[in-house]
Amino acid sequence: MNKIVEVMRREHLYVLLLIFIILVNVIMFLPADIRLKGQMAKSKVETKKMDEDLFIKRDVLEKMFYEKKYLALLFSLTSLLVFFVLFLGMAIDVTLLSLKLTKKKIEIYTYKLQTAKWSLWDVAKVAILFLFFGYMILIIESLLIRMLPLLKDDNFRMILNSSLLDTLTVVFILYFTVGQYKEKLISLGISFKNFFKNVFYGIVGYIATVPILIVLLAITAAVANLIKYVPPKQPVVDLFLKEKDVAFLTYTSIFAAIVGPIIEELFFRAFMYNAMKKSIGIFWSMLITACVFAALHTHIIGFLPIMVLGILLAYLYEKTGTLVSSVTVHTIHNFTMLLFVFLMKQLKA
Repeated sequence: MNKIVEVMRREHLYVLLLIFIILVNVIMFLPADIRLKGQMAKSKVETKKMDEDLFIKRDVLEKMFYEKKYLALLFSLTSLLVFFVLFLGMAIDVTLLSLKLTKKKIEIYTYKLQTAKWSLWDVAKVAILFLFFGYMILIIESLLIRMLPLLKDDNFRMILNSSLLDTLTVVFILYFTVGQYKEKLISLGISFKNFFKNVFYGIVGYIATVPILIVLLAITAAVANLIKYVPPKQPVVDLFLKEKDVAFLTYTSIFAAIVGPIIEELFFRAFMYNAMKKSIGIFWSMLITACVFAALHTHIIGFLPIMVLGILLAYLYEKTGTLVSSVTVHTIHNFTMLLFVFLMKQLKA
C-alpha cells in the first residue's frame, strides 16, 4: 500500500491525467443505455449502406465492365496479381518450412537488439498522454467549430486529429527514450544500415504471410456469416469511398500508407515491444503487442489476420534489429488495402 501511495505521489501528473480520461469516458458513455435502441437502429442502417458501397451485384458488374473496358482490364490485372502473390507466397512458405525441417538457420539480422532502458510504465505514460491530448483536441475543436466551418467536415477532422496525435506520439517516445534515458536512435531500431536488404526481407516476409492472411480472413468471414454477424463500418474506408477532393485524398493516402505505418511501428514494435520483452520475454511480447495492435485497428472479422500481421512485424523487428523490414511490411499492407478501396470506388463511380 505504501508503494502505491509513493508511486501516486511521484507520478501525480499522470494519475491526474488518467482520472481526467476516465471521467471523460464516463461522461461520454453515461447516457449510452438511454440511446441504445436508437444507436443500434442507426448502426444497422449504416452497416447496410456500407455493404451497398463495398459490394456490387454480378449483373451490374458485368454491365459496368462492358461499358468501361478499362475497368474490366484493371479488375483482371488486379485478380491476376492477387493469384500470383498467393502462389508465390505458398512457394516461399514451402521453402521456409523445408529449411526449418533441415534445421538451417536464416540469418537476417543487422543489429542485435539491446535491453531497453525504458519500462512498461513509460509506455503507459505515452498512452495516457496520447488519450489526454486526443480529448483536449476534441474539446478545442468543439469550441472553434463555429469560427472554423471546415471543422464540421468529419473526414477533415479525423485526418487532422490523426496527424496531430501521431506527431505528438513521436515527440513523447523520443522524450522518454532519447531525452530521459539518453538512448541513441538505434535503440529504437532507427537505422538505414543494410536498408535495401531489410526492405527485401520485409517484401518476402509479407508475401509469405499473404496465404495465411487470406485463409484466416476467409474462415472468420464464413463464421461471421454463419452466426449472422455484421461488422461495423470502418470510418477510414468510408472516407476514401466518399471523399472527392484530390488534394485531400492524396494527403490522406500518403499518411495512411507511409506516415502512419512508420509511427505505428515506432510505438508498437520499437517502444512497446522492447519494454514488454524485458518482463515477459520475446514470445509473449510478440503475441500481446500483436493482439493490442489488431484490437486497435479492426473489428472481429479482421482481428486474426491483423494479429498474425502484428506477429510478423515483431518477428522481423526482433530478427533484423531495425524498423525497416516491419515498416516495409506495414506500408505494403496499407498500400494494398488502399488500392482495393480505390478499385471499389472506381467500380461505384
